Amino acid sequence: MDSPNCEVLEAHFAHPQPVCRDVIRVPDLLSFPLAHDATRAAVIGVDRTLSFAAVHARANQLVAVLQARGLRVGDRVALLARNEVEYFEIQIAASRGGFVLVPINFRLAPAEIAHILNDSQPGVLIHGPGFEVGIEAWIPMLALGGTYDEALSAEAAADVLPLPVDAGAACVILYTSGTTGRPKGAVLTNHALLARINANLFDYEVNTSDTFLQCLPMFHIASMVSYSYLAAGGTNVLLKDFSVEAVLDLIARHQVTAALMVPTMINTLVNSSLVDEADHASLRTLIYGASPIPPVVLARAIEKLSCRFYQAFGMTETSAVTLLRPTDHDPVRQPGLLASAGTPAMGMVMRLVDDRDEDVQVGETGEVICQGPAVMEGYWRNPEATAEAMRGGWMHTGDLGYRDVSGYLFVTDRKKDMIISGGENVYPREVEDVLFEHADILEAAVIGVPDERWGERVHAVIVAKPGALPELQEVLQFVRSRLAGYKAPKSAELVDALPKNATGKVLKTELRKRFWDGQTRNVN
Repeated sequence: MDSPNCEVLEAHFAHPQPVCRDVIRVPDLLSFPLAHDATRAAVIGVDRTLSFAAVHARANQLVAVLQARGLRVGDRVALLARNEVEYFEIQIAASRGGFVLVPINFRLAPAEIAHILNDSQPGVLIHGPGFEVGIEAWIPMLALGGTYDEALSAEAAADVLPLPVDAGAACVILYTSGTTGRPKGAVLTNHALLARINANLFDYEVNTSDTFLQCLPMFHIASMVSYSYLAAGGTNVLLKDFSVEAVLDLIARHQVTAALMVPTMINTLVNSSLVDEADHASLRTLIYGASPIPPVVLARAIEKLSCRFYQAFGMTETSAVTLLRPTDHDPVRQPGLLASAGTPAMGMVMRLVDDRDEDVQVGETGEVICQGPAVMEGYWRNPEATAEAMRGGWMHTGDLGYRDVSGYLFVTDRKKDMIISGGENVYPREVEDVLFEHADILEAAVIGVPDERWGERVHAVIVAKPGALPELQEVLQFVRSRLAGYKAPKSAELVDALPKNATGKVLKTELRKRFWDGQTRNVN
């Protein structure tokens, strides 16, 4: 840099670099683990393990590779791969080089991937095995296990401590899951990434001795939890494909102390007889989120796994807005809290507001809005969506809920998931919680479908437990005996599986589609 405001900062670096005093900088993700124990395993994959020193060296090599290919500060680097060990070095290289990482959901259809690539306009696409097919020819590509490795091997690793990075620079664009519309790119700065990491370090009580099992895909907001354990000097173990057998094997083999799952994974795990015989004594912390969990399932998991539970409620744009902490997970003394999303997370300010953005009273339903350093800068190249979502400087989540007298948040539903039947508001979450109490039901989703009399009627889509065959009329009566009549499903169907996105969130848009196709609107 040639600015007259810059001077060489010699402290803390073996090789001085020019640092601008008018630019706020934040530590590199590897600053602490390199100083603490660079030889410790940073990431364990299916067939190899990388130490912190190795990740550091490979990240430096990747910066040189990308610069040699013409990428400059602000250019995007797309990544389309499963949970590969390279995820960490690529994100670190993006921050060090001033690039912006764009992780892509590998389960998307080709047209959806094309939308993200055309929207983000990356200078290069790094892809895992099998993901080069169908990618548009205009994008230069590097293949993990092929041209990517060849390029890195040709670059010498600079043996220096990592420089701090520009806090205000964008470092990642996370595209939303698209369950309520076309995916939008949430832009996170290095400062927001650090804020998310620091909040996780505090809230989850992360330490250097932890071994963390990442069960969710790294293209998801779940990567922020992995980066938190990385920054603290802990080891990440990556799971590519979820199965009860794989999870229990990795916990026992690597003495995993913490894990991240979604409710559908937890439900599958605790309904398996394998968990009773497996060695999971090392597991101290289980973090869950992305979708609601029925209290009956959560209580069963607490009993079976005997570890600390954390529920993180938030979204791609915000990270965790609230947390339900271990002391709140008590099915005996405070069973009502198992349906709660908890209280505000570290560094987050939350409000519940009406349609005029005015605060609602305790016990009244309102939209969850929030502020904090972890919140996104905005949507990539979408100022209209940014202005709508961040009205008045508050991120509007689109989630509805109420707060009790103790300040605990209870999320009732997404705004767009709410059913209005005969003029009454019905929140599917409440109905689904009751359905999960039925002995023969493994999974359930509640949607609104067109009805000539009521405008919309409540409809239940259920998956039976293995070997069970619930009688649908009996199921409807089961719910009717526990909820007000207008909330109880008027119809139900049995399916083999519910459609889900890559993080286990039920795609209610897919369930609604066949009922609403041909209608002039999606609500009545």
